[in-house]
Amino acid sequence: MNIVQLEYLKALVHHGSFSQAAKKLRITQPALSLQIRKLEEEVEFQLLDRRKRPIQLTPEGEIFFQKAIEIIKMVNDLKQVSLEMSDDIKGFLRIGIIPTLAPYLVPLFIYNLNNSYPHLQLEITELKTEEIIRQVKMGTLDCGVLSTPVFAVGVLFERLFYEQFFAYVSEKHPQFNRDSLDMDELQECDIWYLEEGNCFQNQVNSICKINFQKKNAQNLIYKSNSIESLRRIVENKHGVTFIPELATINIPSEQEELVKTIGGTTPVREISLVTTKLTPKAKQIAALKKVIIQSVPKRMRQKPQGWVVDTDIRI
Repeated sequence: MNIVQLEYLKALVHHGSFSQAAKKLRITQPALSLQIRKLEEEVEFQLLDRRKRPIQLTPEGEIFFQKAIEIIKMVNDLKQVSLEMSDDIKGFLRIGIIPTLAPYLVPLFIYNLNNSYPHLQLEITELKTEEIIRQVKMGTLDCGVLSTPVFAVGVLFERLFYEQFFAYVSEKHPQFNRDSLDMDELQECDIWYLEEGNCFQNQVNSICKINFQKKNAQNLIYKSNSIESLRRIVENKHGVTFIPELATINIPSEQEELVKTIGGTTPVREISLVTTKLTPKAKQIAALKKVIIQSVPKRMRQKPQGWVVDTDIRI
């Protein structure tokens, strides 16, 4: 048994197929199959259920895989020793950020990060919350930035900042001339919403107290992962959508009147950093955390008056 075989198993579990894993590892599929077979022969039990698509771990394989991930992380820790002993923040950091946050947050902090830590390289991927947590646990991501609270074992959450929810209201909507959106008068058919399974949409459901499983009265149902796409529909058609506070920063002046506060107790989303308990890149992640907090508006660094909306995600 060797670390290469464990890395091969990790790639196979991540991609769910021998062909995709082999392509990512830049080896042939037969070579990958051979190494996995040798690993199974050594441990004397089957690690993978090859009948399922995507390929899944057997119950015994699940136990073995968790230990394998721990070993891989410890080996990576050793590789990071020289970087950790240096005062310079450098290396490579893989970050996952939820799609309803990344387009607004990354432009705020990326220049400051590059300026403060020019030798730190980033790879940023937009992913849903569940996938970020899964990849952080597996070690294919070093950390993630997402909305909390989230219930998940095996990871740590550190609060970064808070942002309010706002309504984005069409000029054709009956409530456009109001400063604040009255949720009690809002009709379900007026709302344009994100794809189901998105934590932002779960929060909007809680704010609106609407069950989107009911038949929708709109003659067009547009499911999107992009808040900007929903804004365009509101601007050019009708209705209402919901946007996070960071999304309001760069709205053109001629469209600022479409942004409305939400009546009643202000709904707020909490943004956090997610890592594993023992991460080999603690120094780089701490630098990222510091720059993000410094880059957002000061008012967002403290919890505002309002209620933090649950993501309704349990993993």
